[in-house]
Amino acid sequence: MHSFYFQDDWRVSPSLTLNLGLRYSNESPFNTKYGSMTNWDPAATDDVTGLKGAFIHTKSPLSKRDNNNLQPRIGMAWHPLQKWVIRGGFAVNTVDIKFPQAFGQFEEYTASANLQSPPGNPTPVFRLSAGPPNIPYMIRPNGTSPYLGSNFGSRSADMWDPAMRNPYVLNYNLSVQYELNPSYLLEVSYQGSAGIGLLERWQLNTFPVNFATGDPALLSKVFAAPQNYRPYTNFGDVLMRSNFGHSTYNSGTIKLEKRYSRGLTFSTFYTYSKAIDSQDSDNAGTGVAPIQSRALEKARAGYDRNHRYSAHASYELPIGKGRRFMNRGGILNVLFGGYEISWVQSLETGNPLTFSFANSPFNYYPTWVGSRRPNLNGKPEIRDGWRDVGPDRFVTNNENAVISMDPFSYPAAFTPGNAGRNIVTGLPLVWSTSSAQKNFKITERFNLQLRLDYNNTLKTFNFDAPTTTVDYQNPKSFGKISSDQRTASWGGMPLMDLTLKLSW
Repeated sequence: MHSFYFQDDWRVSPSLTLNLGLRYSNESPFNTKYGSMTNWDPAATDDVTGLKGAFIHTKSPLSKRDNNNLQPRIGMAWHPLQKWVIRGGFAVNTVDIKFPQAFGQFEEYTASANLQSPPGNPTPVFRLSAGPPNIPYMIRPNGTSPYLGSNFGSRSADMWDPAMRNPYVLNYNLSVQYELNPSYLLEVSYQGSAGIGLLERWQLNTFPVNFATGDPALLSKVFAAPQNYRPYTNFGDVLMRSNFGHSTYNSGTIKLEKRYSRGLTFSTFYTYSKAIDSQDSDNAGTGVAPIQSRALEKARAGYDRNHRYSAHASYELPIGKGRRFMNRGGILNVLFGGYEISWVQSLETGNPLTFSFANSPFNYYPTWVGSRRPNLNGKPEIRDGWRDVGPDRFVTNNENAVISMDPFSYPAAFTPGNAGRNIVTGLPLVWSTSSAQKNFKITERFNLQLRLDYNNTLKTFNFDAPTTTVDYQNPKSFGKISSDQRTASWGGMPLMDLTLKLSW
């Protein structure tokens, strides 16, 4: 990986400064020293079965080199009037492809035998008393070992798109600052980003969810042995890694800041934002059927929190030597002087929730055809007073549910549910922390500090996401809180720390 950049500040006028830059990156395509790696090619012939779709072992890199990685950036600071400052910027940043996900692309460089009955055959492969048969592994001249087994549903493959390129992210921002007075600053800002061509892996080896609709006889055959109806029956999951992903983030913030004066400083801000993506992490790729329509998974990101408020303040009590009251040394200063207190308060809406289902009386295709989501018959939402989980809070089934299962139902047989991804805003976070400290000056060189930190000062308990599996055979398990934020984590249970620090 090699990167070069040029950057310069240009003062256009006494009130306008531009920051201009250009970055270039170049990442070598993935390869190994001896070209010992696999890829999957839908047009190649499989030497195990003679069918189309096979592992290939090229000595060339897995993808071509992406040389189009110019990344311009511009920043602007403009001071048009007294007390006003306007800032803005735009940048393009490329993202590294890096090495294969979970060390894929080496499937035939490790030997494994899969002992399973053929699809549709329920009989055991062997009796435990007899033990498994002796497996004669084959090693090809090129050092690879082919798949050994009769049920190809477990023969998975990673396909690295030969045309894969570096993803890139656009970042843009604009802010306006106004000085209310020498101590107070008001700022209104916008920040946004867009991820383009992000790396995801999606199922290539599947048939549509409506494959056998209207043909009961065919439907029965597909359900009994779905492996036999995959496009490439000689493989199970074939996950293609390419530039499938896209994401956006937009936010607006209003911020008020008091600079340090008379011992008090504070900053408070509120942000309204929305994050949208097709998957929450790199290389992921699962979705509701039909899985070929990846746009169906475009929704709120799992980490999206629409509303966020934060405030923090620090205050030096005006008592003691060098301060407004009792400006003297001696025992009174030791007892009452040199104190400082701080407070941080956070309020945030929760991360969104995605729902699944279990124990349906209907039959469905395997999840590689598409994720299983329930049907929506109403509007699900967190109930009012959700913190009241009832008196028996240590037995999950006896808790009060924070969300009702009534708006959900099982989808009909062999059909996808209509519930989307991340459709309900989860449990909010209310969190406060405080601290108090006293500074002792022993000599010119030695200082002593006694500090008390209190996490979750107001004892507002925050909980992890509730259970979201729709199960009408076990209705008491739905919408229940089973865990809380850990101690000392953001929003965790109350915890106090007492610290004594000597510095010189």
